[in-house]
Amino acid sequence: MRYSIFLAFGLVGLCLVAQAQRIFGGQIDRRYQATNTAYVYDVSCTFFADQAGYEALPNRLRFGIYRKKDNELIETFFADKSKDISGTKSASSCNKSEKTTYVFVNYNQSLILKPDKYSDPDGYYIINDPVGNRNPTENVASSNIVLYHWFSPQYLWEYFDNLEPGKTTPQWTPDSFNYFCTNEDTNFSLQVGSNPLKTGLGRGNYTIQLQNTSPLTGDSTAKVRYQTVAWKAGFSPNQMLPGGNFYLPTMFLINAQGIANLPISAKPAKAGVYSVGFLIKHSRNGVPLSEIYREYQIKVEDCLPPPPAIIRISEVNRPSAVASAKVCEGKTVQLNAGAKQPNITYEWFKDGAVIAGQKDSILVVKEGGAYTVTLTKKGACNTNTSSPAFISIVPNPKVLIESSVPSGLLCPGGSLKLSTLASEPSVKFQWLRDSVAIAGATDSTFKVTQIGQYAVAITDQNGCQGQSTPLSIRLDSTVKVGMNIIPVRCSNDTNLVTLAGTPAGGKFSGDGVNKNTFSPKNAGAGAHQISYLLDDPKACLTGTAVETAVVLASPPLELGPDQFISSVGGVQLNQNNALNASNGFNFQWTPALGLSSPSVASPYATPDQTTSYQLTVSGSNGCTSKDTITVNIVQGLYIPDAFTPNGDGINDTWEPRGLEEFPAAEIKIFDRWGHAIYNSTKNNKQPFDGTFNGTSLPSGNYAYQIITQSEGHIFRGNLLILR
Repeated sequence: MRYSIFLAFGLVGLCLVAQAQRIFGGQIDRRYQATNTAYVYDVSCTFFADQAGYEALPNRLRFGIYRKKDNELIETFFADKSKDISGTKSASSCNKSEKTTYVFVNYNQSLILKPDKYSDPDGYYIINDPVGNRNPTENVASSNIVLYHWFSPQYLWEYFDNLEPGKTTPQWTPDSFNYFCTNEDTNFSLQVGSNPLKTGLGRGNYTIQLQNTSPLTGDSTAKVRYQTVAWKAGFSPNQMLPGGNFYLPTMFLINAQGIANLPISAKPAKAGVYSVGFLIKHSRNGVPLSEIYREYQIKVEDCLPPPPAIIRISEVNRPSAVASAKVCEGKTVQLNAGAKQPNITYEWFKDGAVIAGQKDSILVVKEGGAYTVTLTKKGACNTNTSSPAFISIVPNPKVLIESSVPSGLLCPGGSLKLSTLASEPSVKFQWLRDSVAIAGATDSTFKVTQIGQYAVAITDQNGCQGQSTPLSIRLDSTVKVGMNIIPVRCSNDTNLVTLAGTPAGGKFSGDGVNKNTFSPKNAGAGAHQISYLLDDPKACLTGTAVETAVVLASPPLELGPDQFISSVGGVQLNQNNALNASNGFNFQWTPALGLSSPSVASPYATPDQTTSYQLTVSGSNGCTSKDTITVNIVQGLYIPDAFTPNGDGINDTWEPRGLEEFPAAEIKIFDRWGHAIYNSTKNNKQPFDGTFNGTSLPSGNYAYQIITQSEGHIFRGNLLILR
């Protein structure tokens, strides 16, 4: 993967006026080519020009490689101008009023640079024959442009470094024209990376130095073909811009990916177009490897200042009335960004998101959030965004009232007290009767002496208001204390009966009573007196009501434990129950299959298979009782007492016969130490093959246990393994 140097100038605004036949600058890059031929390098010369400048540049350009120490020409080569000018870039003024598009004009040539030819330790440089015309600037008098690239022979030998083979050199991203504002610091970021990328690069072994340098021109008659440009009055290599040069970083960090970010800034003091240069010096492990030169231009403009952006909070339609940033629920406030400012547009934001359709200097809000406004002035290069105005919505206070008499009944000639239950500390209270404020009633309590609809309004420390639901205070009248009839229930009924009395607020008492419920089962059979007592002098209510709760006796019924019989046997059910038909009880057994009679108290059961019977006993009082008993059929089993698991196919497994009637039967086999070595359940019915965990058990005696079902019959015996 290839990595290039990225030179990103983060300018607020760019501007370029279109002129004819202009060359803004350029650069020469040299990259190692990974081919089968050693020491092959791609030399690329790039000029930045407008369309007319592209047409004016020669179709074929001469380059020379010179020895640094004596400027001796070592090699000459020619490169053709590329017909591909698809690489373009645009620059616009900060207020977008001007725009220029320039193209990348490339001359590319592959060269073989062998160490035996390029071995001088002072290195070699590549330059082009001078070309023009350079776009006229305020600081440079020369017109022709010469580009420069120096390399060390150490760069060529680096290919044979076994610890880090291959070439790596910094690169520039194509960029040529940028815009600044006068007397304003303009920052941009220079990103430097190795191309191609190599691992293990760091400040200790890979160093990049950046410096300001003068633009270059040339003289074909001089010994040194490249020369520093002729400066106009007031400019020099130490002051290429009005007010000084670029501010460059003194230290920077190369990360693990071989990339470094360098912050650069300038503050030019005068408008105009200026040519400038940069030079990257590249070394590894203290050995200089290359110098990469770049010339480009900037245009400095007198930019209009951005408008001030300040938000003031006021009451709605009253911009001079200051309001709090804490807004009561359901209320609104007005945000003011300065009205009647000429040539200003406004854009409002809430929590960083644009508020659609809000373009006025005033914004009325009723929602909480962080509000900002961005002001744009016509002709200004920058916008101005205000500090956030934080609006918070304060819930209106919640308030309840309670009466010292819960019923709200006012005794004739008496009084009762109303109290507030506020959800937060309050500032003040105001009591109302029939929606009219009561004069002087501003405490948290109020004494009521007349009937009406009472409410309280509360105002908290934020000025937010809330009001309680009205409470009706009525005049007491004679009320008879009563109690609802309690329905007749049976003694085995577990359902609770809800008790109700009038007026509400009294207490219940009696057998089986718990608060306002009655339990027939807890009370037991009989007639129970249940009382309702109302004793509320404040509500002018006293009295007692009594109702009888009749609980009918349910038939006593207990069938006892489940029975086990043989397949040819039988059993009499309910033998110990004293209930019979002469006592007025009716009996019903289900199912009737296998019973001598389904309607007697104690039938004889002879089922063919295990059967569960339910008995329902009905008394003459309408109460019933139910119970269930299961008759289990135990059939005879054939349990072998020995088997021969020797693999001859005869009697190789042990499996009892006749367990079909016991699908839930569990079989266990134990060794002589009592350890379980086999277990068969309803979910795992595999015959015993004389092994344990895949290992054959030795011949000898073992014990078995067969449980027909849970809490059922258990068969025990001994088993002999013969081999």
